[in-house]
Amino acid sequence: MILKELDPFLGGPEALAARISADRMAYYLRRFYRRSDAVDVVNQLSVRSGKSTARADHLLLHAHGLLVVQREDVAGRVWIDDDGQWLQWSSGQLVSMGSPITRAYVQALLLKAFLDKRVRQKGFFDQLELDVLVVVSDDCEIEWPRTGRLAEVCNREQVFERVTECLAQSCGTAAGKGPLTPGERRVLGKFLRLSHCPLPLAARD
Repeated sequence: MILKELDPFLGGPEALAARISADRMAYYLRRFYRRSDAVDVVNQLSVRSGKSTARADHLLLHAHGLLVVQREDVAGRVWIDDDGQWLQWSSGQLVSMGSPITRAYVQALLLKAFLDKRVRQKGFFDQLELDVLVVVSDDCEIEWPRTGRLAEVCNREQVFERVTECLAQSCGTAAGKGPLTPGERRVLGKFLRLSHCPLPLAARD
């Protein structure tokens, strides 16, 4: 079920490409999960945790946890070295982009910190799996590290497959049906939607 759609678009021409990417990703998730009983989707979430703001381009809720899906709208060829750093050519030299996976985990942990402060049952979210998925542009070519492809990275067409694998792994390693029932996911989604603080234009993609 889709628990939150994208915010209305209020940006200028410089933000149009990012919005188109967000629309495509939201459409893709809607296509697979709008009638799902296993996965609920919260699009374009922004909540404040203390002095920090947790952002999730797309958040998927399932019985065993949370999956933060972050888009990395980068085109062309990208190199990922053995230390997990992402590199791309710029002005004739390789420039570090940092690690979108690390950035996604930071946002996921900020979101968990936000939820931990507001739940009555302390430690509840420690029971849940917290995973991330970085979705690159369809025309992005990745040179993987020597260890091979990274499970946390895919393009848009692979998202459903990766999410399905993530859910299967969660079910395989957990006992029972999972801490989050469909009803509890709806309640959590509603709470997140009400807690959502749209970012000012200057801070948006």
